[in-house]
Amino acid sequence: MENMVTSEFEKQKEFLKNELRSKYNIPEADIDSIADTAETVLFQMIQLMKEGKSAHEKFFSDIILNSIDAIVGFDNEYNIFLWNRGAENIFGYKKFEVMGKDFSFLIPQYLLEKGEKEFLIDEVKSKGFLANHETERITKSGELINVSISRFAVNNEKNEPIGSVGIIRDITLVKKLEKELREKENLALIGEVVSSIAHSLSNPLNIISGNADFLLLNKKSTSDEYEELKTILDETTRITKSIRHLLNFSRPVKINRTENDINELINKISKQIKFLKDNKDIKLRKSLQKDLPKVKFDYAQIEESIMNIVTNAVQAIHKTGEIGIRTSSNGGIVKVDISDDGQGISKENQAKIFLPFFSSKEYGKGTGLGLSIAKKALKEHNGDIKVKSNPGKGTTFTLTLPAD
Repeated sequence: MENMVTSEFEKQKEFLKNELRSKYNIPEADIDSIADTAETVLFQMIQLMKEGKSAHEKFFSDIILNSIDAIVGFDNEYNIFLWNRGAENIFGYKKFEVMGKDFSFLIPQYLLEKGEKEFLIDEVKSKGFLANHETERITKSGELINVSISRFAVNNEKNEPIGSVGIIRDITLVKKLEKELREKENLALIGEVVSSIAHSLSNPLNIISGNADFLLLNKKSTSDEYEELKTILDETTRITKSIRHLLNFSRPVKINRTENDINELINKISKQIKFLKDNKDIKLRKSLQKDLPKVKFDYAQIEESIMNIVTNAVQAIHKTGEIGIRTSSNGGIVKVDISDDGQGISKENQAKIFLPFFSSKEYGKGTGLGLSIAKKALKEHNGDIKVKSNPGKGTTFTLTLPAD
C-alpha cells in the first residue's frame, strides 16, 4: 500500500509543479521547495498511519494472547494454529506441544464416542457460530474440567472459510458452587420434611415398643408369642434408629470437642464387631500406631462415623472375610484406614456413596445416610473421608483428622 501511494505521488508531483508554473509567477526554486514540502508531509502522514495501525494491531494482539480465557485458532483441517496464554493455563499444554494437532485430544473419550467433535464442526459449519456450549474437557494432567465454549467461523476477503476460533472458559468452580448451592437447598428442604415426619412417628413407635417390651416380661422364650413380640420390638428399634439418623442428618452439626485417643476408640468399636457379624466368619486385624497423637473431636460423632463404616464392611462380606483397621499419623494428620475384602463398590457407585439416601443395599439394611453423616461430621472437624475400592476385591475407607 505504501509503495502504491508513493508511486502515485511521483506522477502527481510533476503535475503540481506545472500547475504552479502556469498559474502563478513563482520562481523555480520556490516551486521545487513547495513540491518537496508536500512530499515530506505525505511521508509523515504515511508514517503516522503505519504507527496507528501497528498500535491498533498490538492492542488486539495483546488482548488475544493475554486473555484469561483460552483462545484457540483452528485451520480448515481443525488443526491448532493459535494457542494463547489462557489456553496454556487452563489445559496445561505449552504452545509448542499443541501446534498443528487435531483438537480432539482435548475431548474426553466418552464425549468423542458420543460425537462431540462432529457436533462442534457441524454447528459452526451450518450456523457460522456456536455460543456458550457447556461441556467437559481434559487437561494435560488428566483432570476433567467443566468448560463453556463459544466458537465461530473465520472467512477471508472473498468470504472463503479459512478456519475457526474457539473461546473456552473454565467454569469448573462455578459448576461446583452451583452444585453445592443446590445440595444445600435440597438438604434444607429434606431437613424440614424429615423432622416433621420423625417427630410424628416417634410417639407411636415408643408406645408400640414399650407395650411389646412389657408383654415380653410375661412370656417364656420358648413360646410362640415370644418370637412374634421380639420381632415387633426389634423392628421398632430398627425404625427408631433410622429416625435418629434422619434427625441427625437434618439438624446442624453441633461439635463438642474433647481430647481423645483414636486408638482407644478403635478398641472400643472392635469389641462391638462381634454383635454385627450375624453368623459370618469375619476376622479383625488391627494395626494401631503406638505413639499416635491425641486429637480433639466430638467423641459421639466420630464414634458413629467409624461405626457406620465398620458396619458397612461387615455387610460387604458375604460369609467369610477380614476387616482391617489401621491408625497412623503424618504431618499433623491422624489417619484411620478401615478395609475389608468384601464385594467392593462399583466405579459408578463410588461417586454416589456419600450422597444422602443413596444405598446399594437391600431393603431394610440401611437408610443411605450413614456415609453422608460421616462425611458431614468429618468435614465439620476439618477432616475428610475418602474411599478406594476394587469391585470383587474389597474396599478401604480413609478418615483423616487434624492432630493438635
